[in-house]
Amino acid sequence: MLGQHYAPEEISGSFLAKELTEDLIKMGYQITYITCAPSYPMGKVYDGYRNRFFTREMMDGTRVIRSWSYISPKRTFWRRILNFGTFSATAFIAGLLVGKPEVMLSFSPPLPLGISAWVLSRVWRVPWILYVGDIYPEIAIVTGLLRNRAAISLFLTLERFLYRKADHIEVISEGFRENLQNKGVPPEKLSVIPMWADPDVIRPLPKENNFRQENGLSGKFVVMHAGNFGVNNSLEDLVEAADLLKADDGIRFVMVGEGEKKEEICNQVAQRKLKNVLFLPYQPRSAYETMLAAADVGLISLNPEAHYTSFPSKTLNIMASERAILAVVDDKSEIAWLVRNYNCGAVVPPARPDLLAQTIINLRGAPDQLVAWGQKGRQTLIQHFSRKHCIDLYDAIFRRINNEFTNR
Repeated sequence: MLGQHYAPEEISGSFLAKELTEDLIKMGYQITYITCAPSYPMGKVYDGYRNRFFTREMMDGTRVIRSWSYISPKRTFWRRILNFGTFSATAFIAGLLVGKPEVMLSFSPPLPLGISAWVLSRVWRVPWILYVGDIYPEIAIVTGLLRNRAAISLFLTLERFLYRKADHIEVISEGFRENLQNKGVPPEKLSVIPMWADPDVIRPLPKENNFRQENGLSGKFVVMHAGNFGVNNSLEDLVEAADLLKADDGIRFVMVGEGEKKEEICNQVAQRKLKNVLFLPYQPRSAYETMLAAADVGLISLNPEAHYTSFPSKTLNIMASERAILAVVDDKSEIAWLVRNYNCGAVVPPARPDLLAQTIINLRGAPDQLVAWGQKGRQTLIQHFSRKHCIDLYDAIFRRINNEFTNR
């Protein structure tokens, strides 16, 4: 496997990758994971790690190979490209050194890593499965992160090349499958394996808990954003809604996480002198389910231009915690479809902070509805998005693609 994020769960957002490798090992797989020094999302190497050319470690039965990459706390476009490019190059060298696998899986983003995976698969003559977690470069284009015409043309060409060369492509949602089919990818080359949350790890817990007490939230109606402050979010709407509701001392907006837009959002809150918004860093994994349980509603927001290129994994964590979802997303997005189809929350369109503020007031006055939505969300997660269900799908795909490749 090749991917940028693989680190201790306590300090990383890479727990899905770790859960995948741990469960496959229990099924009898031998896993080598090629990655880089952990630095996400702050752009600083974690304590206890060094950004070296080539290091090895064992993590819960997985052989982890870390190769060097350019790392910077500044998340400008060209620094990010340098990060992607250097890791993709050194990951290729690491892939040559670790020996021949039976099946290769690479994660996108970063898009250039697909080139390394493709060449390695041809060198070793093994099948290559491409996992598409965000649709690049499309998401960078629609959010304005990528504007250079030459770079856009280059990355669009690279995207189409990788889709042609991959033996199989895994996507995380039906919307992603439709997107790739519209770009000419044959339906038989695509499989949908959604992201997951583990209902045995993230459980329903009491709302009034230590997290609330430690952060002055006892007795408040808590609207929580927990995740990345990225360019594909629409967190400005939350700031506007907080401003509209600043006179209501019973409502708190809790924003947990890091990312390139956090400083901008913090500045907006400071300029408005809002006392009803609380910013917190990423919480350790050991405190994660208590944090989620402290919310009355869990917020999901997507830039209206990014609704078909991104599917936030925190959606499923909110469902696992048995909390209602408040989705600030385009009506045509897959998140909106999920929330409405499975009756697990409310949907508000982006750029309507007035409607968002009124919806929050309405939800505070409907505690029974919030409980019912939370219960429905958890039931849906267990049925369609549980850890076991999704990893069984991986196992089936790996075995099928390996057999097909062997029998060519």
